Amino acid sequence: MITGITQKQREIFEDIEVMYTRSYDADGNLIERKGTSSEVDYGSGSWSRISRDNGATWTEWVKEFDDDADGRRGTFQVGDDTDQILGTVGGKEPDVYDPASGCKIGVSGFTYLLKGHNVGYFAMWETGEDTLFNHSYFSFRKPNGELITRLIRFEDGKENYDPKNPRDMEFLANNRVAVGPIQKAPDGSFLFTVFPTMTLCCKIAGVDVNRYFPSCPNLTAGMLVAHLSWNKEKDDYDITYSNPIMLSDVQSSRGLMESHLVFLKSGRWLIMFRGSNKHYSQWNSRIDPRTPGFKWYTVSDDNGMTFSEPAPWHFDTQEVVYSSATYSDVFRSTKTGELYWIGNIVDPTQIFGNYPRYPLQICQIDETYGYLLKDTLREIDTRREHEGSFLELSNFNLLENKETLDLEIRLTKINTHEGVRQEDGDWYCEAWEYVVSFA
Repeated sequence: MITGITQKQREIFEDIEVMYTRSYDADGNLIERKGTSSEVDYGSGSWSRISRDNGATWTEWVKEFDDDADGRRGTFQVGDDTDQILGTVGGKEPDVYDPASGCKIGVSGFTYLLKGHNVGYFAMWETGEDTLFNHSYFSFRKPNGELITRLIRFEDGKENYDPKNPRDMEFLANNRVAVGPIQKAPDGSFLFTVFPTMTLCCKIAGVDVNRYFPSCPNLTAGMLVAHLSWNKEKDDYDITYSNPIMLSDVQSSRGLMESHLVFLKSGRWLIMFRGSNKHYSQWNSRIDPRTPGFKWYTVSDDNGMTFSEPAPWHFDTQEVVYSSATYSDVFRSTKTGELYWIGNIVDPTQIFGNYPRYPLQICQIDETYGYLLKDTLREIDTRREHEGSFLELSNFNLLENKETLDLEIRLTKINTHEGVRQEDGDWYCEAWEYVVSFA
């Protein structure tokens, strides 16, 4: 049971968006990161600091990167354009220990942006140009030190990126897959989620993309769950995949995004994700402009091998969870053992794409079927009288305090004062912190 919600404002920023996140490392130290965004969706700087006494004292901030001071990361000239790579080509060092094999395992990826973030990224949104190419890797390091790294592949095409031929479409245009983090299943096995473009996802599913998602299939994604198992005879991992999970372009103009996979006490696996009801003429959207906005869900009753067709998420009262295309998250409390969802539930008649992004709420998830329990819905924060209609209460980070077992939420309020941005085009945001207590 939730016993209290407290809130406090941390800092105010102009001209730039600032996001604070906290997490514990393997040694129990508290790591805080401060990230900045000088353009929409683009992280332009990052700093970190460490506390060894759970936040009582901190080290000095250490710069990880700062584009505004040092120049854009991963940029290079290709012909008349400046392309950009975000992420790690070739994969990162794996860091999750698997006792079944004695290996450390990991997934990672990179994004190739034609003409860079400040041109190519906006061209994708403004004209529907295909400029963003994701590729991902699975890696494992054996106890003897040998490192194996493989591109996650579902089709032919070159396996290795060639820096001497950076725009080689034999590599870039094939196996376009983003990846989610490694997770541990209840039986101790490991898995991760993959997000192929809708073009590729339809190919995997044996579905005609020109019938299912003809509008902008390279700009959107579907999803599969990848299961890892150690093959002792091969001295290697086998990877098996669930059925593809997809939304058509009359259900969501942007496919599925920002999924969360959780394991219910009943043994059912639940995946919740966001779609979008926004009609983009530049993306040739087929979605009806009057389509409601939902949070979507799918379930598996065979340990994640097959998932149901996605459906709008709902409460135990049979009411739909109407929600704009905003980020949300899930949290299992150590104190109560219960599972909670944090996100935006809004007036369905007001939803248009990513807005509104308030109020921010928390609600308990049923552990048998996976719906939300309406009587447990609590408001964390909402728009105040002086705040603009484009206020964002959707950019947040969750942390369970290891000493108090409270849920700490760190959130960046964007467009807090709408008029400021309308006059000069600058960002205006406030950093807030919330504490949810349980009994």
